[in-house]
Amino acid sequence: MKQQKFKKLITTKRLKLKPIEPSFEFAKLLYNEISNNRDFFKFMPFASVTKLEEEYNFLISGKQNADAGKAIAYAMFNKTTNQFIGMVSVHNISWKRESGEFGAWVCKKFAHQGFTTEGIKALEAYFFQMGFHKLSAKANIKNKASCGTLKKLGLKKEGIEREATFNKQMHEWENFVVFSKLVSEYK
Repeated sequence: MKQQKFKKLITTKRLKLKPIEPSFEFAKLLYNEISNNRDFFKFMPFASVTKLEEEYNFLISGKQNADAGKAIAYAMFNKTTNQFIGMVSVHNISWKRESGEFGAWVCKKFAHQGFTTEGIKALEAYFFQMGFHKLSAKANIKNKASCGTLKKLGLKKEGIEREATFNKQMHEWENFVVFSKLVSEYK
């Protein structure tokens, strides 16, 4: 599959998804959300960020990966109020293998309202329509909410990736449930 440029705007019933543009203002918004809710984000690797500069550098790195076609992260905004909701992404993109891996999170105050599901559904539709064959996702085996969302979205459990990453915040090695969906399973 030939590499393609990513859309600048994806809309859903309630959301606007816009590619992330690095700025100190946006980095501060993310940093404050993480810093004020570290326990809520305990399963997320970005929860170990301790400096605003780290968050900004993460945004710069994400933009470089998007420009290279390796990943794309979208900020989710409420369609009506323009309030920041969270982020959805596809990373580890392989144009040759026609595959990528989902990532997603929402601000604590928007948890359990279906925004993650809505954002991932939008990216799923977009990537399968582009011609991708397989989309996958990983979730900490203890993260029941994320595992539940991925099952609800119809991703199939492939297995467990044992002690894949050391979680600095939780001070333990993490086991991940690996999920995937093939284009033939997309409805």
